[in-house]
Amino acid sequence: MDKFCHSCAAPLNMDDFKGPAENYCKYCTDESGKLKPMNEVKQGIAGWFKGWQPNIDDQTAAKRAESYMKSMPAWAE
Repeated sequence: MDKFCHSCAAPLNMDDFKGPAENYCKYCTDESGKLKPMNEVKQGIAGWFKGWQPNIDDQTAAKRAESYMKSMPAWAE
């Protein structure tokens, strides 16, 4: 079974996403493997959304990122 980042769902079996933490990708952690602050991760996910949905504005991308993150184990309430 494939392993996914508990913060953003990036595939951890791909070298492009592997980082120092076992359950998080390199984009969601700092260089020591510690999970980045929620706002920082949210900005990254919002930017990813805008990359493949270029017609959405920043506010919509941020709202979608926040909603998406709530479904991830690292951010579930």
